[in-house]
Amino acid sequence: MAQVIQTQTPQPVSPADQAEVERKVSKAKSLLFLDHPFFGAAVCRRPICYTNSVSTAAMAATGKMYINPAFVLNGTPESGPLTVKHLMFLLPHEAMHYMLSHALRRQHRDPYAWNVAADKVINDMLIDAKVGSFIDGGIRMPGARNYAAEDLYDETDNGGGQGPGGIGNDVGSATDQNGQPLDAATRHSIEAQAKIEIVQCAKAAKMAGKLPGSIERMVDEIVHVATPWQDILERYMTSRIKDDMTWRRPNRRFLGSGLYLPGHDTKPQMGAVVIGIDTSGSVGQNELNLYAAHMNRILETCRPEKVVVVYCDSAVAHVDEYGLDDFPVKLTPHGGGGTDMTQIFRWVEDNDIEPEVTVILTDGYTPYGDDPGRDVVWAMTSDQEAPYGLTLPVEL
Repeated sequence: MAQVIQTQTPQPVSPADQAEVERKVSKAKSLLFLDHPFFGAAVCRRPICYTNSVSTAAMAATGKMYINPAFVLNGTPESGPLTVKHLMFLLPHEAMHYMLSHALRRQHRDPYAWNVAADKVINDMLIDAKVGSFIDGGIRMPGARNYAAEDLYDETDNGGGQGPGGIGNDVGSATDQNGQPLDAATRHSIEAQAKIEIVQCAKAAKMAGKLPGSIERMVDEIVHVATPWQDILERYMTSRIKDDMTWRRPNRRFLGSGLYLPGHDTKPQMGAVVIGIDTSGSVGQNELNLYAAHMNRILETCRPEKVVVVYCDSAVAHVDEYGLDDFPVKLTPHGGGGTDMTQIFRWVEDNDIEPEVTVILTDGYTPYGDDPGRDVVWAMTSDQEAPYGLTLPVEL
């Protein structure tokens, strides 16, 4: 579960042994999905690289997981060769380093001592949730799941003399695949994406009735409180666009000031976006103005081919459509009856619209119906949580 400091490079394993390691990993992932869907979903989102460049396993800041097949075959002196149950512990251990952005949060801290603190949190979380079998030789601290790694950090802690984490250091540095430091924009993007994945994995586990209490608290603390909804939404939407900034078409907004800045090609950067507005009376004009200000900043970046605003109470009351030249989007209440946001999906289907994403501003007191099978973000002004899609708590 961590990277041991070695004096020589481990030798590669035979093709037969490599195949056996991959079989065990595949089985562990399948069992995680069945028994621990949150951790199973977290693991399956991470690409795995089998390599002898790490001594045991490690997680890069950018989200790639590294596993040394020799470590799986040999294990630790205390555990012996790793079983499928051990891998059910190892894989989510590494995935959680990414989900919790441990590489990005290390900052100036000592790498080894930081890994000790991070491993204490994750190991206790997995032990409490009864995930797989703990790998003997790793570090344990009962109750650590209730703390952040920053709270447990001690620069003199070397993992009980066995190396950080009790086995080694598996938290990568905040660098890209070429070893170059990540710039601020990339760091923010990775952090936001990790939080989005935490929410999505938690939803999958909650629907299966298997969401550990410690994970539910983590979602509340990390996503619902610490991260503004508009930042998460912006990262969510910009991950779906292509960059078409060009110097051939100057940005007309700044020409009057004598500044020649790059503009955008006329080609949109992403497909249609549907914005659903709950007009049942729970959202007034002041709230709509604040919401529109955040949305327009995101739309200016994403440049969708069109924006369709659907106002809905118990039925679709009004629809506005905006093209690239019509921004900014203006929001005005229409309707004011009951609440049924499923009518938005029905209207989209009836009008043959294929949205890249549908964002719905609502208080959440609505029927949800079946998952429409499209990307849906619920901008929720209450503590309600949608049974599908991504729920973002919104303060207006």
